[in-house]
Amino acid sequence: MKLSRKILGLACVLAVMSTGATGAAHAKTFKMATNVQEKSTAGEMIADFAKTVEEKTDGRVKIKVFGNSVLGDQMDYFQQIQKGVVDLGLVNSAALENVIPAYGVVNLPYVFRTSEEYASVMADAGVRKALFEEAAKHNFAPLGYMSSGFRSLYMTKPIASVDDIKGKKLRTMSSETYIEMLKNFGAVPTPISFGELYSAMQQGVVDGAEGGLAGLWSAKFGEVAKYALKTEQTRLTDFVLTSLKFQETVSPEDLKIVNDVFAEISEKSVAWADESEARDLQKAVDNLGVQVVDVDKAPLMKSVEPMYKEAMKDPAKAALLTAIFSIEGRTFE
Repeated sequence: MKLSRKILGLACVLAVMSTGATGAAHAKTFKMATNVQEKSTAGEMIADFAKTVEEKTDGRVKIKVFGNSVLGDQMDYFQQIQKGVVDLGLVNSAALENVIPAYGVVNLPYVFRTSEEYASVMADAGVRKALFEEAAKHNFAPLGYMSSGFRSLYMTKPIASVDDIKGKKLRTMSSETYIEMLKNFGAVPTPISFGELYSAMQQGVVDGAEGGLAGLWSAKFGEVAKYALKTEQTRLTDFVLTSLKFQETVSPEDLKIVNDVFAEISEKSVAWADESEARDLQKAVDNLGVQVVDVDKAPLMKSVEPMYKEAMKDPAKAALLTAIFSIEGRTFE
């Protein structure tokens, strides 16, 4: 009897050791690339995502974040995601439209006029399907979206109205939609990498930029660009993408946890981004002397109407744009 109990006890110990060894063997650290600073809105949301995933998977899925373009710009590490070298990455809708043109629809100026419209559209299952269904053909899988705030304009020289935008050299991303938008505004779009923007404004290479006004504080652009125009023309969407290899490596149970955690991040990202944008803009006003200029958006909205008509010529874009307008209760004029 005593011998049987000893054998049973030993068996239990071995079982526990075996389970622990198996759990340790399944634990893995995955590489995530971003081009944002740790203290930015997106950086804080990514850190929250990584921390929560590790906690809820009991350490089986650890995500090491390489921020601030340490692994290159978005298109650099996006290609590494497609190859399975990088596991996850933050890639915005402007970059993705160069791969899947339908993403250009969510980049259209004034397609979202309020945060509420944006949240309703991005939560819609049909919109998400239209954006995500082509991904596997390009060797990546989206986890979901993460909102940035509305994008506006900021200038190094005094400006009083939208008429003063005409002829100004404004930095933009290498996106056909954003370039065309600034042309319609009457500006001269000048694609420059985000990392070169501060010196470009400082040296007069550009007169300002199109972007989130929070950058006037978080990236210290307000040291050289003292005029913030609340044009709120686009709401750039960040997407967290994974490699197909990541999807295959993580167990189905843990992959569900990853998706559920990110869904929660997505849901709160709209309010989070709005609050962060307002807070950082106020810091730029208080600490860097930035002046906020409220402008009449109507002329800008009118100027980009041809972009909607052009998008409607593409069947894929037309279907998505029509769906978005239906959700927002809008019609084409």
